[in-house]
Amino acid sequence: MNIQTLLSEIKQAKKRRVIFDYHPSPVSGVDVMAKDWKPSLVLLHGLFKSLKAKNCSITITWWGQIFITPENSNTAFELALGYKLVNVEMHDVRTLMREQDFTILRLATATPYYTVSLRAHRNSTKWKDIPFDIGRDSAEKLATALHLDMLIKIKSYSSSGLQVEKFSLSDDDLLAALHYGAAKFGINSQFYSISSVILNSMRRWEIELMENQITVQTQYPIKSRTFQLNDKEVMFLRSFLPPIVCKPECFKST
Repeated sequence: MNIQTLLSEIKQAKKRRVIFDYHPSPVSGVDVMAKDWKPSLVLLHGLFKSLKAKNCSITITWWGQIFITPENSNTAFELALGYKLVNVEMHDVRTLMREQDFTILRLATATPYYTVSLRAHRNSTKWKDIPFDIGRDSAEKLATALHLDMLIKIKSYSSSGLQVEKFSLSDDDLLAALHYGAAKFGINSQFYSISSVILNSMRRWEIELMENQITVQTQYPIKSRTFQLNDKEVMFLRSFLPPIVCKPECFKST
């Protein structure tokens, strides 16, 4: 896949990632402020070009995750662009409390810095965060450092990493899309009704999605409600859900 196609997939995924404001565990990707969006695409173009020259394969998922697999590797690496906060220094609270009964601690405003993060797509791996000056630092130099880090880590793995799924939909993904639909379409929409049923209950709901209707139900006790979607609501879901889900046959989320 050529670099322009990869960047196009990231741009398309950016539109879908708005649902992550309603998601309990959003996935990684390109999460930057508007001022850094275009520079981030330039950075990714440079990174992808350098990594492809090193025979790495690159996959962009439906939700905008970036996976890089070095040549002859059975482990992919997840790449993310975003921000981290600088550490804020505090006086030792216990020392202060020896001198007075009450004290007010005023923290300096934390300043976020642009960060490129990498981790192996395996269970229980941690992110490695690399501060990056998007206006000055070299994408080629960063790609070389990332590639070297991947090769070093691969040597310590005795088993294959997790499989990269280009198209996936979890329960939380679907619920996030429905909650976002409720916020977007408002109180008179079916999304709002579905969202309210799910949020205002302690029960775990199963969601069955048909082409133009959604059924929510619980098992203990058995309780079910079906909501008919209008054409605009159907098109909304099709724009957010992966193509493997948006077919005439039903998809069941449990």
